[in-house]
Amino acid sequence: MERRFQNALIPEEFEEAGFKQYERQTEVQKTLFNATLQYMENIDGILKDKPKVNSLGFIAVYGEREIRNMDPADRYSFKQAHNNFGLGKTHLQMALARYIIEKIRVRDELSDGTLSKHDRGCRVLCVSDVEFMEDLIQAKMSNDEGKKLQDLIQGACTTDVLVWDDLGKSKWSESKEGMYYQIINERWRHKRPIIFSSNEAKGTLSDKIGYAASSRLFGMTGKENLYEVEGQDNRLKEEK
Repeated sequence: MERRFQNALIPEEFEEAGFKQYERQTEVQKTLFNATLQYMENIDGILKDKPKVNSLGFIAVYGEREIRNMDPADRYSFKQAHNNFGLGKTHLQMALARYIIEKIRVRDELSDGTLSKHDRGCRVLCVSDVEFMEDLIQAKMSNDEGKKLQDLIQGACTTDVLVWDDLGKSKWSESKEGMYYQIINERWRHKRPIIFSSNEAKGTLSDKIGYAASSRLFGMTGKENLYEVEGQDNRLKEEK
């Protein structure tokens, strides 16, 4: 378990994140909490039965890219009314990641289609979009015949559960769009879940990661596991 926690790459500030610490005062906080709790209750069956709808996503009602393109005179007031930052999405994601590592066990599928005789601990990988995409780009430029890049992509494709924080935050490029598609498509093919959050809306997220990748991603969440949320920025509240 200690090794799985290390390999999960949970950010240091969220290493102790749990559901009990998450405030549930506003309606959006209650929505996020209940959605995560419901998914948590189903995760064991999701990993065993491999349904097509297997993922969980929190996205914005109005995307960051859309707001940035607005007239500066209107941008601030619109951002205040339709805020997606500081809602506690990352905290809940990491609390869920910790629960899966601690509680969930899985069996590997063998080459003949049968399951292995013994359970093992569930492998989780947590990535933050900007850092992860930069790592992939740097690996692509490395003079190692693509080994490091392939290792990074393979890890994201094959881990039992991928937690992708701030999806679509990285600046768009054609190369990155190809990487988004490669990872999401591979997980879609093998019905491996992605737990993700984004400050983009459905349309602007599709612009950032590519329409083919977003089509598969939204198909993995279905309507029931994709939540468009907005509310008060709790970080600003704490500062006040």
